[in-house]
Amino acid sequence: MSIIDVSSEQRLWEEFLQKNTHLIFHTPLYQQFIEKAFGVKYSVLGVVEAGEIKVILPVMEVHSSLFGNKMISTAYLEYGGFAGDLAYVSSLLDHIDKSYSKDYDYLEIRGGLEKFDGVLSENLQKALLYKRFVLSLDGDVWQGIQKSKRKAINKSLKNVDVRELSAKDIDEFYLLYLHNMRSFGSPPYSQNYFVQFFSLVEKGYAKAFASFYQGKMVSALLGFCYGDRVHILIAVSNQEFQELRPNDAMHWKYIDFAKAQGYRWFDFGRVREESGQFEYKQKWGGTLMELPSYFLLWKAKEVPVVDPAKYSLLVKIWKRLPLAVTKMVGMKLRRELGI
Repeated sequence: MSIIDVSSEQRLWEEFLQKNTHLIFHTPLYQQFIEKAFGVKYSVLGVVEAGEIKVILPVMEVHSSLFGNKMISTAYLEYGGFAGDLAYVSSLLDHIDKSYSKDYDYLEIRGGLEKFDGVLSENLQKALLYKRFVLSLDGDVWQGIQKSKRKAINKSLKNVDVRELSAKDIDEFYLLYLHNMRSFGSPPYSQNYFVQFFSLVEKGYAKAFASFYQGKMVSALLGFCYGDRVHILIAVSNQEFQELRPNDAMHWKYIDFAKAQGYRWFDFGRVREESGQFEYKQKWGGTLMELPSYFLLWKAKEVPVVDPAKYSLLVKIWKRLPLAVTKMVGMKLRRELGI
């Protein structure tokens, strides 16, 4: 048995993916996306036995003089974790522990395939930091949506036009995105991130929908489309047009697309129970599920928990910064925070 970076064995990696249930972040395609978007190394470690990859774990080294050094599976996405054979998970965790414990604060494995929860809970500290809503696309999806939301969708479809986005829409989308992220008090991705995202759209592994009012983009919804699921990545909107309910229109169009294309699941992405987004996502009829993280602490003394209230002052300051400043420093902050 040996442990390798599976990037050096592309054929074995592809064979492994064909045989094992996995998500988009386990693939070479996603590795290339992150490396081009962030200018970082996206490692995928694997256990090899008898000439065959048994289990893999994408893991990234996140370095920051301000925020510390950590290993995350996977950074820059709320999902992470293993794919493959449960029996080999402990061996790979032992390898990571021996190889990285001296130089990093902790290992974080974000929630991914549920079958690994048991073995991860046994070996690591489990933290329930977020939830998620996952909508089954089997059966009559429309009737599963709350009646008040169905009414809002019908109204919104009369107010706005919804269409798919392509690379030619990046400039208009990015300006909307920058304004929205500043209003959230959150650092934005660079425009190059979305250039790379739309390369996935062109290859059929992602999709973006947007609502338009009188020709102006007022909301947008981006997600990965891979395997049997759609996984929502980013949702933004112009609050000046909130009464038109553009988010409802584009979410429904995305769900309708996903069902028509044969996807089985529509994952709304992570959410905090105390947030306004929780109630919004709940009305779509999805199942509330855990989205845990698992930690192996090294230099860190306790599981890092991000308390929004702790950063309220920084958020207020960020909301007042010029867009040019948020654009300039946002990607650096995201790269060093691993978000």
